[in-house]
Amino acid sequence: IHIVDEGLTELFYFSHPKKLLGYRYSISPTPVREQQYREDWEENQGAAWWRCFCHLCFWCRCQQTLWGRNKYEKNKNVILCDSLQSIEYWFLLHFEDTCRHFKDSAATEKALKHYLPAYDKTHKYLEKDKWVRDMLADEKMNKACELAKKYRGRDSYSEIYKAIRKVSEPAAD
Repeated sequence: IHIVDEGLTELFYFSHPKKLLGYRYSISPTPVREQQYREDWEENQGAAWWRCFCHLCFWCRCQQTLWGRNKYEKNKNVILCDSLQSIEYWFLLHFEDTCRHFKDSAATEKALKHYLPAYDKTHKYLEKDKWVRDMLADEKMNKACELAKKYRGRDSYSEIYKAIRKVSEPAAD
């Protein structure tokens, strides 16, 4: 399994459970230019996951989302995962049962800080695994997966549970 991540937050988020839970997958950052996206997907379409977080650049990312969905939505080897307003909504589901509308990613981050007060999208914060450990404690990730599935298609949603379910499956022999 190969995970292609959108940004620094996502890269660190998926790196920590890999180490902490022994998940087996590789991770790489998403190339910036659309042509690089397409070339990467042409080479890896049987092994890659496509991550698109619309909050980073809404118009541009949505164009790439449409391109990716049209090209890969029927490919059983690619799982499309996105979160709206941001990946922080996925994080919030570890602590709170909510599908309320968040105006933007800043509003989502503000809600998350009730549970992770020091949360910050800096390299210094994200590189430490404590914030992910907090989300893994007490079966919170399973709770987040169930809530994300429950709230599919709502004002705020996350499809990241699909990736979590896949990487937590036992490896085939």
